[in-house]
Amino acid sequence: MARRITALRAGATLGVMTLLLIAGGCAQTPPRGDGSYTHDWPMVPSQPANSTHQADSKAIGRSNPGSYAMDADNSAEGLVSLPVPPDYTRMAELGNLFDRIRLGYALPDVENPIIDQQVRYFSAMPDYLDRTFERADRYLYYVVRELEARNMPLELSMLPIVESSYNPYAYSRARAAGLWQFIAPTASRYQVRVNWWQDGRRDVVDSTRAALDYLSELHLMFDGDWLKAIAAYNCGELAVQRAVDKNKALGLPTDFWHLKLPAETKAYVPKLLALARIVDKPDRFGLEFTSIDNKPYFAQVEVGTPIDLRVAASILGISEPELHALNPAFNRWATDPDGPHHLLVPYASAAEFAQAVTELTPEMRMPLLHYTTHAGDHLESIARAHHITVPTIRALNSVITSDVHPGDDLILPTSTIAPLRAGLIIEGELPARSHHKHSYVVRHGDTLASIAKRQGMTLKDLEHLNGLSGKTHLTAGHHLTVERPTTASTATPQRTAKNTTVRPQTTTTTTPTPRVVHYAVHHGDTLRSVAKRFKVSITELKTWNKLHRSSLQAGQTLLLYMGPERDVGG
Repeated sequence: MARRITALRAGATLGVMTLLLIAGGCAQTPPRGDGSYTHDWPMVPSQPANSTHQADSKAIGRSNPGSYAMDADNSAEGLVSLPVPPDYTRMAELGNLFDRIRLGYALPDVENPIIDQQVRYFSAMPDYLDRTFERADRYLYYVVRELEARNMPLELSMLPIVESSYNPYAYSRARAAGLWQFIAPTASRYQVRVNWWQDGRRDVVDSTRAALDYLSELHLMFDGDWLKAIAAYNCGELAVQRAVDKNKALGLPTDFWHLKLPAETKAYVPKLLALARIVDKPDRFGLEFTSIDNKPYFAQVEVGTPIDLRVAASILGISEPELHALNPAFNRWATDPDGPHHLLVPYASAAEFAQAVTELTPEMRMPLLHYTTHAGDHLESIARAHHITVPTIRALNSVITSDVHPGDDLILPTSTIAPLRAGLIIEGELPARSHHKHSYVVRHGDTLASIAKRQGMTLKDLEHLNGLSGKTHLTAGHHLTVERPTTASTATPQRTAKNTTVRPQTTTTTTPTPRVVHYAVHHGDTLRSVAKRFKVSITELKTWNKLHRSSLQAGQTLLLYMGPERDVGG
């Protein structure tokens, strides 16, 4: 993967080559003064950063040099001590981002055999760690700076490793997506956009803002205990609170290590702490990480109106996959006509790109077709058939003041409705699903939250279906009613052609088009368990992935070709 874009290369397509002669200075890191924090991930044009919400951070850091220190005066008064932020000026002078992360450690370095087990597990997979940090190269600096802005422990920058291996396209069997693995209801709760054009759960900036908002709220909810907050991020705040209440009632300790939580959660927190320990002193475990520059990788550029991503890549002189990796939220080849209208672009190219896009005509921004209207057409039906909005049609056709008449010549976008990349799982285009109810036998360690997640349901729906409240204690062997989604026929949008309006038709054929699922292998997965989970054969798995051996490695990505009749998430 190219580490950094250092020069703007000429793009010759779609008539934009001459625009690259426009001069413009690169966006600069804002100056720092006496060590106070200033965002240094740039916005072009310059504007205030959009996520400086300060969390009430009560975590007490370790006493290593450079880590958060106790405020002695507050402590003496019996108040909850606040960590003193590190010297950001000193941090900015470091060449290696890993060094910066180590200076911001604030979680307790606990001696626990479960952490030791996870350390051995990760340190035995140097190839996996290399691949993961290579992907993280694009995003890690931004995540670190956002954590610093909120005075949060920098170990949290490794949480996307546990969640997604820093793969923004990761999509779990529970239908969680993106670096931070949000499910749709949580995304909605934190105003993350998910629609036909984009899935904000994959958006680097928006998902990071939402994840840190959520973690900050959990931190406050659990009285400054970061380990319980991190556990709640995995299994839900209600599950952790029930475990705390139960221990209180029994007179037992209520720290994370003594709580009765789902097995996945009991391993989740140790995984993060293990990764932090490995990054802190990799040589202790026989590892050496490639340095990651302590500099911004990308800048956010306002583009004003919709733009075809291929045009943007051409202007920038970078590959389309590289632009996709910086802007993984988009489902289509064009940005959402309803906004927000910005792109993440390589840092060094941001100023030139910002200038160049101002010179683009609508035809240059987005390839267009001419559509002649027919009797019965109106703006809403045309917009629906071409998967655009009425305001988009009006913007491209300024002469349109009311509705259209037969014979009108309209300019419409073309070739933008196809999925952005092969195999991309688009939430709104998963097969239409109905539900059938079946019985689930509660197992030891289950909570309503963990069962809901496993069954692809919301916690609220599971509670409502069984007449339970969030504080209900589950007993192993108890039967719950759950709803398992099943596939039904779905309306399939048809590709448009010049001078024709093709409306969505209902698919009734019995030969569905396979859907590609990218599955990230987890610790403990085997070919047999993955085949069983996705209801495929081991032979199919081996054939699809050209596997010559039966063992799998955590972090490895498997391709599965699923018919829509198979009930899986990915």
